[in-house]
Amino acid sequence: MNQKLRIQLSHVRKVYPRKISDQLTALGMAALRRANENLNGGVALQDLTLSIEKGERVGIIGRNGAGKSTLLQMLAGVTEPSSGKIHISGKVTAVLTLGTGLREDLTGRENIYLEGETKGKDRKKHEKDVSAIIEFAELGKFIDLPLRTYSTGMKARLAFAIISQIKPEILIIDEALSVGDAAFSAKAAKRISDLCALGSIVLIVSHSMQSIRALCNRCLWLDQGRLVMDGPPDKVTHAYLESVRKADEQNHATRFRSLTGVRNWSSGFDMEELQVNAGNQTMKCFPSGTSLSLTCQCRRPADTAPGEFVVRCIRLDGALISENKLPARTPSAQHQIRMTYPNFNLAPGMYRLQLEWQGPTGAPRAESATIIEVTAEDVPTGGRPVLLGVATAFSLKEKFA
Repeated sequence: MNQKLRIQLSHVRKVYPRKISDQLTALGMAALRRANENLNGGVALQDLTLSIEKGERVGIIGRNGAGKSTLLQMLAGVTEPSSGKIHISGKVTAVLTLGTGLREDLTGRENIYLEGETKGKDRKKHEKDVSAIIEFAELGKFIDLPLRTYSTGMKARLAFAIISQIKPEILIIDEALSVGDAAFSAKAAKRISDLCALGSIVLIVSHSMQSIRALCNRCLWLDQGRLVMDGPPDKVTHAYLESVRKADEQNHATRFRSLTGVRNWSSGFDMEELQVNAGNQTMKCFPSGTSLSLTCQCRRPADTAPGEFVVRCIRLDGALISENKLPARTPSAQHQIRMTYPNFNLAPGMYRLQLEWQGPTGAPRAESATIIEVTAEDVPTGGRPVLLGVATAFSLKEKFA
C-alpha cells in the first residue's frame, strides 16, 4: 500500500461546450480549452479546491446534474479539467458502472480469471483471490454459467467482489452501493470499511443518505458544480436533505398558487373568490383548531338546474385531506355557499381549499380556490387526517336548510 496516498484539486473547473465551431478544431488544446469556457457551455464543476487524505471515506452527494459523476470521471482519468490542477498520489480503481468490462459470453469464474490476467497476475497465484471472490459474490451454481444468464444484480455482485478483492489504493464508486439484498449490501459496506482501515481512499457517489452516513467519515455536497458543504456525513446530509425539502416545498407552493383563483367552464355560471373567515375576519393564516367558515357568491342562468358543490381540502403534496358535497337546493339564480369547520384541526403546512360547482352529471361548471396556511406549536402525529365540515346553503334573499 502506497504510504503517500492523497488527492489534491486546485481551482478545478470543467465546462462542456454546447457547440464548438469547426474552426476551433484547428486550435491547440490549450487554446481550445480557453475558447470552450467562453462559449456559454454547460459548467459541470466550478473552482473546486480540496484535499482527500489516506484512510478517508468520502461520500459525494447532490442533485442530478450537480457535478458528482464529472468529478469522479476526472479523478478516474476518463476526462480532464477545463482548467485547474488535479494531483493524485496512488493507483486509482474506478467503478463508474458496476459490471462494465465483464464479458457476457464468459462464465463468472472465467471473468474473474480474465480480470486477474489483465492486472498481470499469475494464474496459479491468482487462485486464492479467485476463491475469495467466488465466496464473497455468493452466486452459487451461476458462477460457472455465462454472464448473459445473470440478472443485473448478480452482475453487480460479481463486479463488486472482483474490484474489492484487489485491495485498491484509491477506490472510486459511482452509484454502486445497491449491489444485492440487505445482507449482501451490509457485507459490501463492511468490505469498503475494511479497505479504508488498510489505508485506502474511497470516494462514493450515492443518493442514499443512509449509505453515506453508514460508510463515510467525510461528506461533500455539490450543487451546480460548486462545493456547498464539506464535513461530517451526519451534518452535511442533514443540511442537504433540509435544502431539498425546502426547494421541493417551494416548487409545490408555486404549483399550488397556480391552481388558485376562479375558473369558469360553462357560460353563465360564475363564482367569486372563495373567502376564508375566522369569526368576523378574513384570514389566510391561522392556528390549527381554529373555527373557520368558507363562503362564496355564485350565479347561474335562471333556467338551469342548480347541481351540487364539492368542497375539497388538499395538502401541499397533493394529498386529498377531505371532500364534502353540498347539493345546491336553492331555486335562486344568485346565492351564497357556506361551509363551516367548527374545529379546523390539521397539521401545520399549506393547504388548498377548492370549491367546485358541478352539474347534474358531475361535469364541472366553475371552480374557486384559495391557499391557506395552518400553524401549530404542538404538531399532531399519527392516525389518519380527518376534517369534518358542516355544510349549509344560503340564498342571498332566503335561507334554505
